[in-house]
Amino acid sequence: MRMTYGAQAPGYERANLQMKKTVTRRSFIGTAAAAAGTMSALATATLPNVAQAGVSAQARLNGKLQVVQTADFHPDYNDHLKKTITEYAAAQRWDLDLSDLAGFLGSSGIYDKLQAQKSAGQPVDLIVHSGLSARLMNFYDLVTDATPLVNRAKQRYGQVMTGLRATHFTDGKWLGLPFHGRVDGIWLRKDLFAQVGLSIDAGDFDTWDKVRESARAVSSTGKYGWGMTVNRSGDGDGLIRNVMWAFGGAMADPTGEIVTFFSPETIDAVAWLTDIYTNPANQSMLPPGVNAWNDTSNNEAWLASQLAMTQNAGTLYATSVTRNVTIEDGVTRLADVTGVIVYPLGPANVRLQGASGTHWWFMKGAKNFDAASQLAEAHLEPDTQRELWRVGSGYVVPAYENQWDEPIIAEHPIARVFKTVAFNEPPFQGSAYRGPLTAAAEAVDAQNVVSDMMGEILAGKPVIAGVRDAHLRIVDIYQSLGFKGR
Repeated sequence: MRMTYGAQAPGYERANLQMKKTVTRRSFIGTAAAAAGTMSALATATLPNVAQAGVSAQARLNGKLQVVQTADFHPDYNDHLKKTITEYAAAQRWDLDLSDLAGFLGSSGIYDKLQAQKSAGQPVDLIVHSGLSARLMNFYDLVTDATPLVNRAKQRYGQVMTGLRATHFTDGKWLGLPFHGRVDGIWLRKDLFAQVGLSIDAGDFDTWDKVRESARAVSSTGKYGWGMTVNRSGDGDGLIRNVMWAFGGAMADPTGEIVTFFSPETIDAVAWLTDIYTNPANQSMLPPGVNAWNDTSNNEAWLASQLAMTQNAGTLYATSVTRNVTIEDGVTRLADVTGVIVYPLGPANVRLQGASGTHWWFMKGAKNFDAASQLAEAHLEPDTQRELWRVGSGYVVPAYENQWDEPIIAEHPIARVFKTVAFNEPPFQGSAYRGPLTAAAEAVDAQNVVSDMMGEILAGKPVIAGVRDAHLRIVDIYQSLGFKGR
């Protein structure tokens, strides 16, 4: 049977539906909030490529340049980005206020906080982050149009990855300047699976059923084959949605107005996933306490050589490279026995995986757009990007097409696998599938609806009732944002 890759409803290129602006603000849920902190400027001698980048003339600063940086699940990446931001500001003799924002934003109420800052006339100048919703940032009118900056970047570095075009170009403008792409997939210990006669090349991970059977088999090696949670987290939400799409389920109809979550396909997907965690036949492949995991738990278990397989962004691979992590023999590098696959097929026989990225967001009403844009453009410079790809090996990939020809990317085994996702046509648009991207779909993600549903089901609620109740909750979110819902 012919497989469709990255299928999407007709008209996917329409960035958004017209949405009502007069709605009640909702609190968007997650686990982390911004932690303020100011860093002193460092000497620039160690970072000439960023500090001397050939961007626009030096901008004048009005007070402090306030920058908020993602706290991603790769400490070396975080430290490196903090260093480059700080050293560039020091080179310009700017007074910098640099603080962190957690990578997973559920329960943080981040959009309420950003609205409150704007209303008080005190928005930060710049946020560099991967988890903010472009549709919600646009819906609440929080960001300045970045189109001139993106057009300049495209002239120098080529077209933007398809997934980033789908998510961040709306209403004829760019919301945020693409910084880099982020690898995502299912990570495997190739050496462990080889011990039980299984491999990526043999097709042993092509479908979700094969992934489950392979996870059971590899658990005989003493490692946990199913290192994935459905607990409230970015990882948990991602696993549930990926299985749902593979079974043919979808949140919305092709118009993006009507919620279609409660369907036989979604029910089958949730029942299949529930069996993973409740069937005694699967207990040997599940790590202890897996459904109390947060977004760092599987990273930590992977780096400790406890897992044979997990789903994650490439942060765990990149950390294993920069920390030179070895496996049980104390000699073999973990990265050298790690493989990655794109998301498996399910009964729908359609592979639906999109590419995400990290962006520079320029906040509306801020005092230092020129300085903020100068800082962001400096971080797109080739030498600066190459160092970022090195620190984020197997995680950070270029946001712009021409940069994929760079040897450090073109020759990287993980980047080669992910390139099919980065430039798939048409791009898969995630939770809005089968409709166009909307703020309503992204608000559902922000409220962790699907992982809350799984938590209730694993606590005893029947699958059909759990899916039905989640559907009603999604309808309520859609209607609160001016959509029909049903």
